[in-house]
Amino acid sequence: MSEFEIEVLAPDLALSGDMFLRFADEAEMLSVLFHVVLTEWETTTDEETGEVTKTPIAFESRPRFANTDIIGAIYRPTGNTLTDDEGFEYPEQAALDGFHVNIRAEAPIEELESFRVYPNAPARVWL
Repeated sequence: MSEFEIEVLAPDLALSGDMFLRFADEAEMLSVLFHVVLTEWETTTDEETGEVTKTPIAFESRPRFANTDIIGAIYRPTGNTLTDDEGFEYPEQAALDGFHVNIRAEAPIEELESFRVYPNAPARVWL
């Protein structure tokens, strides 16, 4: 390497807090990455005893991790060409297996490692 060349090193994704995740489906993703939070309750007071009761009436699903990018299905060209009704050709697309999500954290999150994948060409990345 000459003095004018710059060596560019690819980031080591295994050490990065940016995680590419693949789940079997959306339901599995929701069960792992989201939790249900009580957002509203109704307060009633028993007129005879004065006992106050709080009854949950509204819940919300919230992400467990601050930087969660839900991608969903990812499509890639199959190599085949299709033709529409007007005679225009376009590349056939097929969905990859799974439901995809990116997480950005300061370091890898151990509990998510079983869902982690290392794509050669990610469909979407953090800037």
